[in-house]
Amino acid sequence: MAYNRSANPDELPRFAEPDRKGPSGSRYEQEAPPPRREPSPRQSYSRDPRRLSPTHHNSGYGHMSPPPVNAGPRPTAHNRPPAVSRPPPSPSPESGADPTLLPLFRAVDKDGTGQLSEKELSAALVNGDWSFFDPQTVRMMIRMFDSDRSGTIGFQEFCGLWSFLASWRTLFDRFDADHSGNISLDEFSNALVAFRYRLSPGFVSLIFRTYDKRNEGVMSFDLFVQSCISLKRMTDVFKKYDEDRDGYITLSFEDFLTEILKQLK
Repeated sequence: MAYNRSANPDELPRFAEPDRKGPSGSRYEQEAPPPRREPSPRQSYSRDPRRLSPTHHNSGYGHMSPPPVNAGPRPTAHNRPPAVSRPPPSPSPESGADPTLLPLFRAVDKDGTGQLSEKELSAALVNGDWSFFDPQTVRMMIRMFDSDRSGTIGFQEFCGLWSFLASWRTLFDRFDADHSGNISLDEFSNALVAFRYRLSPGFVSLIFRTYDKRNEGVMSFDLFVQSCISLKRMTDVFKKYDEDRDGYITLSFEDFLTEILKQLK
């Protein structure tokens, strides 16, 4: 069984990507209770405005409020996680612009066009250890937040992207149990349990190895985000064909190829 059939089956698919308005009603998309707000540290940015890395400090280049952090015990592979383990709701690309991010945006916008190209964004987005984002993660971010399909990221789209990464950073830190700045296989397995996936250890290991693109035995922040969103999308494809929700589907060869090609765009 690739996904949970409980009353609230997979929290990650509902919250992993920017909110899209549309009809609902599927048993897989029940309304979640509002998160409990608690005080949390201010969000700051890298002191180098040319490189963007959401990290928690008391000072830095620019400030914004981070998403609320839900308290609760860390999930383990042996215990069903509490409801507060769900990822925080992510902002939509159309969310309001944050003026405090304008200096960052201008610093990254090297050619002064008011739009960030893939090359400019790639040169700016970094992990906590200052390693650059994987190119596939950068392209994924652009596709998700390029609401006008221009192939670039404008300031308002950038604000949505930045808040989205800040939300994921909070989630990443929650599962980084040893505070190493990376996600190990055990930590990744715990994250999938918290997202209500029921997958065999062998398959979890396969996913982990697939996205451990640097062959370091760990996942950096960008690859953790990429793997979780990719798993969410594959789950959505499967659920589209699993009309009776029994965990099995019948798919023609062309339908299969079509869905694979869509994932490669």
